[in-house]
Amino acid sequence: MDTTWLWLGALAAAALAALGFRRYAGLVIRVHSRSMLPTLRAGQLLFARPLRDPGQLRHGDIVVLQSEELNERIIKRLAGLPGDRLAIDAQGLQRNGQRVDEPHVAHHGGRTGRWQVPSGHCFVLGDNRAASSDSRNWQAPYVPLHAIVGIVRGRSAVGLRND
Repeated sequence: MDTTWLWLGALAAAALAALGFRRYAGLVIRVHSRSMLPTLRAGQLLFARPLRDPGQLRHGDIVVLQSEELNERIIKRLAGLPGDRLAIDAQGLQRNGQRVDEPHVAHHGGRTGRWQVPSGHCFVLGDNRAASSDSRNWQAPYVPLHAIVGIVRGRSAVGLRND
């Protein structure tokens, strides 16, 4: 058999394996911004498990979502699920009238306000609130649940930069 066909077969098998891994096992994504400091740093690699059922989502999950508004995949923390009433002020986040303990938030700030999360949607925030572009700032603040492509389950220090 010609070696060209062997190489093509090997490349096709590798491509199928990569697609299968991504669909069934997860995806690896690199953090590109400082919006999730101090939890995540720019350059850090993350492993995200694919989201098959929105019922798996929990308040506080770090999620990977496909933002239609920004036209890219981004990483944020899930602050509100369908039906939640949210209020953000100088002291932090309230969900359904209860103050939320957020030890992962180093810098409160940015836009304050009140939101009611509609059915089929969620509300996401960065941990570095003072420097995060998130649901508070977007034209369409509520993220459709189908836009969430994964839940972060693993982190690596590979590629960390001091910035």
